Amino acid sequence: MRPLVVSALLAALAPLAASAQEKQAPKQRPSKAVPSLARAPKLDGQLKDFPATLTLKPRASGGASFTGRVGWRKDTLYVGVEATDEQLQAGDELTLSLFFPDAGAAATGHVFHFASDGKRASPSESGTPEFAQKLVDAGVQHKDNTLTLEVAIPARALPRFPATEALALDLCLTFGAATNCKDGGMVGEVLRLPDDFRKGLKLKPPEGVVALAGQPDGWLGYGVLHYPVWVEADKKLTPGLLRVLVTPNPVKAESVGVNVPETLSLPDGRPLLVVLSGELPYTQDGQGCDPDKELRLGLYLAKGKTAQRVLEWPAATCALGRATSVVLDEEGALSIGYSSGPTINFAWSGDHFERTELGRR
Repeated sequence: MRPLVVSALLAALAPLAASAQEKQAPKQRPSKAVPSLARAPKLDGQLKDFPATLTLKPRASGGASFTGRVGWRKDTLYVGVEATDEQLQAGDELTLSLFFPDAGAAATGHVFHFASDGKRASPSESGTPEFAQKLVDAGVQHKDNTLTLEVAIPARALPRFPATEALALDLCLTFGAATNCKDGGMVGEVLRLPDDFRKGLKLKPPEGVVALAGQPDGWLGYGVLHYPVWVEADKKLTPGLLRVLVTPNPVKAESVGVNVPETLSLPDGRPLLVVLSGELPYTQDGQGCDPDKELRLGLYLAKGKTAQRVLEWPAATCALGRATSVVLDEEGALSIGYSSGPTINFAWSGDHFERTELGRR
């Protein structure tokens, strides 16, 4: 009888398990495709050449209102807006924010500001890179109580977007109290850029890259966490170019007292480029240490214009101290020694380093 009892119990639990899975699974938001434009609109602030095939309107009407148009062509997203206000002032701003909700937990959006005199700088707290703001182009017209603008946003100026998943996009317009979003997301249907938009960039990230982000001199690919796992530059990679691509604030080893080389070589001669990022946890007088800060070491296997991360590991922490030696022998064994005593060892595993307990102190 025991098999029958177990079978009955499993049968009873199955609906509960299915129900739990349904609750855990994220609901797919309804979406509408961003249309392709036959030709790029002329950025003159007049919407005559911008088809109104996809329009956005604010959630509720009030003193201020707008009608937005959205389209794409080649590697650029275009947004046209006609905004009105009975008491329109020259300094009144229209805010455009973009966010790809499926780009990973560490992904953030970009925010752009416009007024009758054109682009306005985004505040630093928005997290929008300066290079992205410079890449965005706009044409503006201001007449009576109407502000009309056309905006071109190249792919490199977009926030981090999915590498393989659907390109669902929250595009929020805000003019005065009028907005088409709530809590940072579009009300109702989200927008969706087609796969052809991403294919047109001709990027070929390796497996494991879940999101892509433009940089002034190339592209970054991210895994599940925030640290870049893949890089493609516009020209052949050098240690200096890789550093500025991977992190906005690269750290020089000599300035923080760690003994880390700029490059290493695998036994077959392939180069490994080194990137230091983060913050040194020690105070200037060396008497204190902040456990919430650490210096990170990234090793990238470089080939021409591309590089793939093969190791990310601490270069300085309160527990380990500073890295005092980084040695890669002719058999592919890597060891990192620290000022607090320990030596961490790694073995080359075909396309990355894996930690090993051999030789541990």
